[in-house]
Amino acid sequence: MAFPLIGALAGVLTTIVNGVSDHLKDRQALKKAVMENRMRLAQSDAEFNHEWEMCQLENAGWKDDVLFFAWIGFFVWSGFCPEDAARVLRSWEMLPDWFLEITFWIVAAVLGVKKLGDYLPGAVRGVRDALGGRK
Repeated sequence: MAFPLIGALAGVLTTIVNGVSDHLKDRQALKKAVMENRMRLAQSDAEFNHEWEMCQLENAGWKDDVLFFAWIGFFVWSGFCPEDAARVLRSWEMLPDWFLEITFWIVAAVLGVKKLGDYLPGAVRGVRDALGGRK
């Protein structure tokens, strides 16, 4: 009875590890592309959009990752310590509405748009592979 459960858990872990591995490979490819583009743009002073283009390429920063993992960590923590999480949420209710709205718009921009684009393709590929989609 325990063998199917262990097999299923191993399959889920393999899917997660493959998704993370693919994400890290994509991240390395992005860093390489940024460096190559930086070299190309540095050689051409005639391009007026150098700064803008570099900002767009480097938009994937560590600060977004910290916010993403902190937000996910809060939800995991709230599963283990729901009373403590409820106390944190009650303290958030005492903050002004404008502050909460701005904070949640920032979180939504990072998690909803950026991180969805970072992690969703790898997760979809992993699930598709786990279901036998790619052979």
